[in-house]
Amino acid sequence: MFMSPEELIELTDYKLASHQCRWLTEHGYPFDTSASGRPKVLRSYLEQRLCPQTTTSNSNEPDFEALNR
Repeated sequence: MFMSPEELIELTDYKLASHQCRWLTEHGYPFDTSASGRPKVLRSYLEQRLCPQTTTSNSNEPDFEALNR
């Protein structure tokens, strides 16, 4: 779900929440903040950003364009 505090330190190289938030903003990472002001980053976003996969169609529709080839 969310990155752990240790993972955020590893990602940003900062321990202070305010510095982590600044780094995340400067590098275009979307995040929310907890009631205590700590950044919350979705692990799935990080994985998607660092390991992009080629998009493939998961459609069950036939490829009608293949008939014209």
